[in-house]
Amino acid sequence: MVRYTREEVENILVKHKLAGAGLAHSRENNIDHIYKLVKGDPGVTLGIELIHQAIDKGKLKPQDVLDTIASWTGCPTNIEHLSGQGYIAPSSTYKALLSASTVIRRAIEMRSTFIFATGHPANMLSLYSKLADYVSRRGCRIIDFIPENISYEGLKLSLHDRVYVASVNGNPVHTHDYHLMEELLSKVDIPDIAIADHGFAGAAVNHGIETICVMDTNDPGVAVAEKLGAPMIVVPFNDSAPSADVDAVFPIIISMVEASEQ
Repeated sequence: MVRYTREEVENILVKHKLAGAGLAHSRENNIDHIYKLVKGDPGVTLGIELIHQAIDKGKLKPQDVLDTIASWTGCPTNIEHLSGQGYIAPSSTYKALLSASTVIRRAIEMRSTFIFATGHPANMLSLYSKLADYVSRRGCRIIDFIPENISYEGLKLSLHDRVYVASVNGNPVHTHDYHLMEELLSKVDIPDIAIADHGFAGAAVNHGIETICVMDTNDPGVAVAEKLGAPMIVVPFNDSAPSADVDAVFPIIISMVEASEQ
């Protein structure tokens, strides 16, 4: 088994633009999403009930949200600063991958049931599929119920390589919607662990499922949900990177899982 040092992992993250400076989303876009969050935009809240409850009580302020994001990413905390691209501290992603790997190792030991789902299929599906195959080989059950007629506003839920996605005319598409996952979870045994993102992760935490979720620089709902007490394991991560670059973390995760078993 290959072992990675912290420096090696952080260098890989920067090389593949999964963390570091100059990431996919602009600072202006990131700040705009904060304001959308506090206004209750479901594409940014990801349908997470804890967030909507906090909004209804007037508890979410833009600066507080930015401070929460910065605690995960290391980005600037001046909300008036709008220039440049998003930033994620590689050290934060490294620590988060360690935390996620610990959860996966524990789940393997307990022969837990997993569900995998992504709203970023062009980027994240391959990694999730590899992880699904890995935990399955290690003795875990994967939820693979074939959905029929689960749809919402032109999107249809489908299963690709053990990973749930939204599709249009059979083609996986990008979405932040949470309704598809909500309906799916009403039809299957509730899993122990979700590895999911966007609205798929939102629906999972609404059901109390421990959820490993990547958080891009314009995903404030993930950080806020975790702070509000959602069962979310946050992984700061550029989920807009090409699939081949995202896949670079697969051997790292497996190394971390298996190293913790020694």
